[in-house]
Amino acid sequence: MVPLYAARIEDLGPGDFVKFECAACGHDALIPPSSLLNGLRLPPATRVLDLERRLRCRECDAKGNATVSVRWGDRADL
Repeated sequence: MVPLYAARIEDLGPGDFVKFECAACGHDALIPPSSLLNGLRLPPATRVLDLERRLRCRECDAKGNATVSVRWGDRADL
């Protein structure tokens, strides 16, 4: 696992998720790395913490008012 301050989208595996929490309305979502790369077409070298400014809440439409963290998947196979 990579520390959050240094984590990039390319560091996330298939069982990992980016957890998005809106500070304005409390909405939260788990976003798989494939959605960030294919759906939002972000470069793989994008830092996870940079997503706080880029993501918009689906509930209240607030942008730049989020908390982002990583939910690491099971690493038993490593």
